Amino acid sequence: MEKIHPKSLDLSFQVRKEESTTVEFFLSQSKTIFSGEFHLSLQTSKMNKLWCILTLTLLQISGLSAATRDLRYYQHYQHKGCEPITGEDGCPIRYRCKPVSDDTRSKCLHNGILYNKGQRINEECETCWCEGNALEGAFIECAAVDCPDWEAQDKSCYMGYEPDACCPTEMCPSKNNEKKICRYGGREYFIGQIVQSEEPCKSCLCTKDGVKCKKVNCLTGIHAQKIRKGCLPIYGEKSCCITEMYCGDVKGAKPVTSPLENTDLCHYHGVYYEKGSVVYPTVTGIECKCVVPPDFTCLRKRN
Repeated sequence: MEKIHPKSLDLSFQVRKEESTTVEFFLSQSKTIFSGEFHLSLQTSKMNKLWCILTLTLLQISGLSAATRDLRYYQHYQHKGCEPITGEDGCPIRYRCKPVSDDTRSKCLHNGILYNKGQRINEECETCWCEGNALEGAFIECAAVDCPDWEAQDKSCYMGYEPDACCPTEMCPSKNNEKKICRYGGREYFIGQIVQSEEPCKSCLCTKDGVKCKKVNCLTGIHAQKIRKGCLPIYGEKSCCITEMYCGDVKGAKPVTSPLENTDLCHYHGVYYEKGSVVYPTVTGIECKCVVPPDFTCLRKRN
């Protein structure tokens, strides 16, 4: 049994090889907002192929942002139901996406699942359904949960959130008891208050059991129609989810004239570009690079 202590992650984990090709990881951790032990069982024939997956898992558990900086810009591939093609390190080098067919044009595609017109789509804190017409085809419409604009009636009370709740409720500490607090990042929070996290893809809340975090749900379907049409998803440098979509012309890199069977290319508006190519939408402040084909990775730069 080999025990490793990666200081940068403040984690310890043990690797045990069984007689078969199963590799088991036993993770424990301290000094983070999480506690307890984590168990992950993976099947592999080569250890190095799992290193990327293991590293990303460790980073996500520890609350670090390095993994998310790499992978959060490719969430739209999951929305389209694309299959990741990984390299020797286990990280995606490109995605295999099914072409849009007449069937997918007449149905709503969300999280890789097709929905018929009129069918409801379950979303966290949103009500979504599949709509459509002859001109635009099928598309998803969502309406956010309408939370009452309430204020705490008692001066000793405040508005806060229960875990997994969409709307705040009035929270009143027990009489003769001080308000319980969470301490995180040098700040104090009351139970029910949203905790500011340095990790853009984690939503954190102060609870009676301490600070609890969960992954931000980005696949809301609001951009589904434009994603299906091949428009460019735009991400912010410090945001987790798609912030906008761009469907206009681009300039910059020269296109590939004879793509042939080369699958390591990005394409946009029927034009193919080599990996590493950079293009710019006509709106300012956005840069798109071919990193993980077939879609460009687009970021809106901060001023």
